[in-house]
Amino acid sequence: MHLSGQVPAELRNGLAAAGLRIAHGVEPTNIDLWAVHPGGRTILDAAEQGLALPPEALCDSRTILRQFGNMSSASVIFVLERMMQRARPGQRGCAMSFGPGVTAETMLFHVV
Repeated sequence: MHLSGQVPAELRNGLAAAGLRIAHGVEPTNIDLWAVHPGGRTILDAAEQGLALPPEALCDSRTILRQFGNMSSASVIFVLERMMQRARPGQRGCAMSFGPGVTAETMLFHVV
């Protein structure tokens, strides 16, 4: 599969427009944990920019990308596993995975 070079820009724009809806009215920067599908460096850069996240917000996604590459939509499970090893009770998180046609699936969660 080969993605168009337009995908990162479209993803960035779409996430910028939908950030508050994705986070159910919470500013994305107030979400503690971000598990974003590591679909490639430019995909992670686009998510970071579109949601106006600090660079460290996607450190787990970037680590999984470096270690295993893009394993398709299921990659986010590897990110969640790594993230939950250091998560603290009460933190809010958002998991996000991308699929065919550049669809985005998101899930909000709380660490207990």
